[in-house]
Amino acid sequence: MSTAKKALFAWVGAGDLALEQAKSLPKRVTTFPTQLRSSADDLRTLSTKNRKRAQKQFTDLSKRGEKLVKKISKSSPTKKAIEQTKAARSRVKAAATSVRKAAKADAKAVGAATETIVEQAG
Repeated sequence: MSTAKKALFAWVGAGDLALEQAKSLPKRVTTFPTQLRSSADDLRTLSTKNRKRAQKQFTDLSKRGEKLVKKISKSSPTKKAIEQTKAARSRVKAAATSVRKAAKADAKAVGAATETIVEQAG
């Protein structure tokens, strides 16, 4: 999987995780001071562990995001939206073709009218 795609999936996964974590926020706020004190004692030895943990979290978030994107992609509303977009694109293309043909016909009509006027004046 490309790095860009993996990063996008990680971003989606992070958003999903943030929503999930927000549900437990009131409980976490009350325990935060205790966690902060215990974490401060461990900071000196955590740089390597944190880097590995961050890499693992990135990978986990990427997988989570990919799973969510696949679920959304396969959903009925998404499929319906894709079909509607395809149909609209087809109608726009047909309209553009009609406008182009009408403009050509108008140009020919103007040319013919001009020739008629020139012949009658001449």
